[in-house]
Amino acid sequence: MAKHLEIAVEASPVWGEFVSNILIEKAGCAGIVSEEKDFKDEELVQSSNGTVKGYIWFDKNQADNTNHEEIISIIKQERKALINNGINPDSIGSWDVSFKEIADEDWAHNWKKYWHVQKIGEKIVVCPSWEEYTPKQTDIVISLDPGTAFGAGNHPTSRLCIKALEKYVSGNETLADIGTGSGILAIAASKLGIKSGLGVDNDASVIDIAKENARKNNVDNLIFYEGSTQDIKDTYDLVTVNILARIIIQILPEIYAVCAQGGITILSGIIKKQEADVVKAATEVGFNLLEILEQDDWVSIILRKGDH
Repeated sequence: MAKHLEIAVEASPVWGEFVSNILIEKAGCAGIVSEEKDFKDEELVQSSNGTVKGYIWFDKNQADNTNHEEIISIIKQERKALINNGINPDSIGSWDVSFKEIADEDWAHNWKKYWHVQKIGEKIVVCPSWEEYTPKQTDIVISLDPGTAFGAGNHPTSRLCIKALEKYVSGNETLADIGTGSGILAIAASKLGIKSGLGVDNDASVIDIAKENARKNNVDNLIFYEGSTQDIKDTYDLVTVNILARIIIQILPEIYAVCAQGGITILSGIIKKQEADVVKAATEVGFNLLEILEQDDWVSIILRKGDH
């Protein structure tokens, strides 16, 4: 039997996805669960304390060789950097860290209690595959099993992207989803009427999850594969990018190359304080700013390539 080291970080629900990225990119976690805000018809109905839990797998015969102090130091440094950039410490949470070993079967089942039906925007409803939901006539339902992949629709970064897709998908477009995670954005776009699309992610472990989610939703016009913007050879009418802002800025020339002339690019995963830096970098590579969507301390930046 395998075991997992559970790393729990107490953080404001708004910052759950940000902390999740730290746990994956810098602490080496292979899976994440996040107790965040639950919404019903765009109204907040429940808000937890925002505990983010990351998991590192190791064999039952192995000792836990993880450097706990180093992980705590990394997390505290990231929090301090946000505060130094002007973020109110009270809005972030304490980011206190605790560690616990758990059995593999506990991880396999217990994370499901954190995901519930979410109404996003005017049409999209994200429903975990193990929950039942009776849709309204105008609902577009996405059945989702996020597994260890990012993207269950309950964080502002994902919600803002989906709202933008509802506005900018008019039908028959092509789409590239960079950092696809669970595939939720590509699947939402397919349900809204795009002609075809692809999702890429540099984490190979999420690709099968995205493919299975597409299959569950009877979506057959998407392809998913391990890769990055450099691996995308064609151009696309719509490009969605929901990753860390600093990574977005680094790859903006590649994002620009992937977006078709006159096409729309939706950038998310950006805290309000990073908005100006991302907009500046985007316009410098040639994008035109269309609008900025906001929720809590997060923004989604909508761009057009060219003046079409």
